Amino acid sequence: MTSPVLVFGPTGGVGSAAAIEAHKRGSKVYLAMRNTKKELKGIQEDGNSYVRIQADLAKPETIKQAVKTSGAKTAFVYVIYETKDAMRSSFEALKEAGIMYIVLLSSFKVQDPLTSEANKKDNIAAFHAAAEGALRETGVPYVAVRPAWFNSNIFWNVEDIKKGGVEVLYPNVVYDYLAPSDIGTVCGTLLTEPRLQKEAGQSIYLCGPKLMTQHEGYAVLSKVLGKEIKIKEIGEERFSQKYGYMPKPVLDTLVRGMRESNSGHDSYAEIYDKGVENLRKYTEREPTKFEDWVKENQAAFT
Repeated sequence: MTSPVLVFGPTGGVGSAAAIEAHKRGSKVYLAMRNTKKELKGIQEDGNSYVRIQADLAKPETIKQAVKTSGAKTAFVYVIYETKDAMRSSFEALKEAGIMYIVLLSSFKVQDPLTSEANKKDNIAAFHAAAEGALRETGVPYVAVRPAWFNSNIFWNVEDIKKGGVEVLYPNVVYDYLAPSDIGTVCGTLLTEPRLQKEAGQSIYLCGPKLMTQHEGYAVLSKVLGKEIKIKEIGEERFSQKYGYMPKPVLDTLVRGMRESNSGHDSYAEIYDKGVENLRKYTEREPTKFEDWVKENQAAFT
């Protein structure tokens, strides 16, 4: 068995898949959770292969304790909004407690160099770039995994899908439809394979296997579910009203990005081919097709 690993956020689609992949590759996995009583989906907690441990990425002292208890030298973490220092204190806590390699879930919005003007103009990019920068300054070896459009974003409309009709802003905007489980598999691989850690460097982009418009994506969903899903195009004002529960900087960035894509800006131009190649390389298999992901999650839409 390889060294133990520490996985934060195992209740999420990416974190759970990272934990499962690390376990498959021989590691004992410590599941760092704010609430250790919370249900875990997909993780078979047989024997002592998985151990729940209380920790909160916003509370450095709990991070240190989790590392010490687990004995882990590698950790998977994600970016949180609760800290005011771009997670610097969280990363320092990991370092001080003995973590020697970190896999950070970031965003494809981030561009290199981290200080570029492009990152400053996009709220999502700025937030994740700041976290990547804070991690880099600790000196701990790391990789920032930068995935594009999560399939699970379609759950924003799950109740409307159940009713057979969805409101869509800019339905001809293209996305890559990336399965969270594929992202997590990449992260779990990087947690446990030193050879691939070296090859990855400090950042990798990940993209799904097929670019499709939102119209095309909903057509796939409709076919798999065996039901008609009518699309009603809406404007930015209605979209912002509908998703007003999101943090305003995030919502504004989403709307602007869709507007720009609808006007011809190709956000995938420089990263798509490499992003798909990375997905194949670090999962060591073909990417999950959107239709297969829908089949796996069909119960959620009914």
